[in-house]
Amino acid sequence: MDLAESIVRDPRRSARLAPLASVPAVPEDGLRRGRRCDNGAVPETKALEIHKALADDTRYRLYRYIGLAARPVSVREMSRRLSLHPNTLRPHLRRLEEAGLIAREVRKTATVGRPQTLYSIRQTEGPEGRDYRLLAEMLCALVRGKRAMAQAQELARQWGTYLVAQGAPRPGVERPDRRNLAILQDAMARAGFDPRFRRGAGSSIEVTLRDCPFRDLTEDYRELACTLHLGLIEGMLGGLKPSLGVREFHPFVERSVCRIRAG
Repeated sequence: MDLAESIVRDPRRSARLAPLASVPAVPEDGLRRGRRCDNGAVPETKALEIHKALADDTRYRLYRYIGLAARPVSVREMSRRLSLHPNTLRPHLRRLEEAGLIAREVRKTATVGRPQTLYSIRQTEGPEGRDYRLLAEMLCALVRGKRAMAQAQELARQWGTYLVAQGAPRPGVERPDRRNLAILQDAMARAGFDPRFRRGAGSSIEVTLRDCPFRDLTEDYRELACTLHLGLIEGMLGGLKPSLGVREFHPFVERSVCRIRAG
């Protein structure tokens, strides 16, 4: 069983965790995405409806599995992977679709029989708003010198710890190592790193980061971008219980790919 599937199968991952802190992320622009009407308009959907749709543990697991699959999946596949009867899944899938979180498509098969129904995460258009690229570049120009760079890294650590804390269990509740990695994966995914995990020797793990939230700034501000990148990861690892540390950090081992080893 791979890491993604083990995370999806964890029945304790329920509504007590922030339901919107998942992969893929639910639109955060007021949580007002909904089903598309015939005329192409998108009506507002109250945030409460999305919260209710994801508050149920089964629907949360379904939404998470579809998101991690990153491709259209069938009811049969979800039934097999999640050990749930198809008749149990269908009303939950319908509720997720009504909330505007997933999309359904029907594909005809090459063989004789009923068409296959596939589900995928609903692709929403980017929110209408301002582009903060100019602001980011202006602020980057203010970070000059070792002291300012150290302050930026410390701020990034604090943000990393904050992102991990959003998925933490209640005080006094112990969590197994597998759950620890699930929380770390959520935090990294929400930050925009697109992480892939691989266990190393002993308690070490190797994480391949296939994307970077600061990638657009690396051409002109590479040192600052990598410093913020490292600070976020350090904060996330340090916020785990038990905490982990960065043993190795290799930026740009491939194009747009960084790799870390933690333990």
